[in-house]
Amino acid sequence: MTVAIEPRRFVLTVDEQIKSELKALLGDTPVTLASGSPRRREILALAGLIYNVIVPDVYEDIPVGMSPKQFALDIATHKLAHVPGISGITVAADTIVVLDNRILGKPVDKADARKMLHLLSGRRHYVITSLALRNNVGGRTVCDCERSYVTFHPLSGEAIASYVDSGEPMDKAGAYGIQGMGELLVEKLEGSLHNVIGFPIELFVRMIRELQQ
Repeated sequence: MTVAIEPRRFVLTVDEQIKSELKALLGDTPVTLASGSPRRREILALAGLIYNVIVPDVYEDIPVGMSPKQFALDIATHKLAHVPGISGITVAADTIVVLDNRILGKPVDKADARKMLHLLSGRRHYVITSLALRNNVGGRTVCDCERSYVTFHPLSGEAIASYVDSGEPMDKAGAYGIQGMGELLVEKLEGSLHNVIGFPIELFVRMIRELQQ
């Protein structure tokens, strides 16, 4: 008996046009990624970039009353300011999940992860990733963000508990990773997969152009 295995819906790739554009824009310019995220490193590697990593030590407390977009932009800018730049460009990023204008960051423990997933169950939310870039030679900086929408299937308590026990949600905004087992939670994606994973590569290209003007 042959068991049919459904193909992955959200496969992380970077198309050849993006790679070519980045090569033309950056050449051998050194790139520093101000982030410890393995997912962001993977996207940069898939894009063909040679880069080094410096992880900024910043506190990501969510202030009351600040809009989600402004919060994401402020955090990326704050991270960028905490990473020294000698040559080339430095890029910092921040990703948040937003439901009903409420920011969902990384869960602090399993109970927090379960709570977030119960909130997202059967609902449409959006994901913002902000990027802050600095030209380390001239000191010019640019900051922007992208938004994508994700709709979850209705989730049972057992499905949520099983996913949380896998450990995958614990270091991810909103307590899920769309590129991993979390894709099974997702009914629909509207917008950039790279953005939801944590590094909107198309936005990165546009911002490099702006930085070089």
